[in-house]
Amino acid sequence: MERIKQVFGEQRDDMWLWVETGERWQAQDLNATTAAKVDQYVTAVKAFAASNTVILALADELAAGTIEATLAMWDLELGVEALAGALARQANPFPDASPVRVRHPLTADDSDEASWPWLPGLVVGMVAPGQWDIVVIDDRLVEGLDAGGVPVYPVCRRTAEAIRLR
Repeated sequence: MERIKQVFGEQRDDMWLWVETGERWQAQDLNATTAAKVDQYVTAVKAFAASNTVILALADELAAGTIEATLAMWDLELGVEALAGALARQANPFPDASPVRVRHPLTADDSDEASWPWLPGLVVGMVAPGQWDIVVIDDRLVEGLDAGGVPVYPVCRRTAEAIRLR
């Protein structure tokens, strides 16, 4: 737990750099395509920061508890916690920043969705009930480089049938 808290604590402490970079990019005079990509970056940084906070909180919670303390909890409390977690996963099975596999074409002219491969991605967020925006992270699909030389990957919108947790 201490190593997890150290690594994610360092990420949290450096998050200002990611945020500041996004703000500097947004302040520039950008074309619509580049501005959209910068907005995607800013959204991904916010999701990353949120997941980092959750991980640190869970690490603190786990570090503070023991097996004996957990086993001493009332069965009813454990049941309610399990049910609440299951309901949350059912409402949004792909939380922001979740690593996933997503069906996505390798070429723009591939219209046969059944033949699309499962590619690695990262959930940007739920945009409607049953629909998520996913950044497809595959070097074959890089759309260019941002101002800092970082690859820009496509973002697609998919339903649950076209997404799998990694």
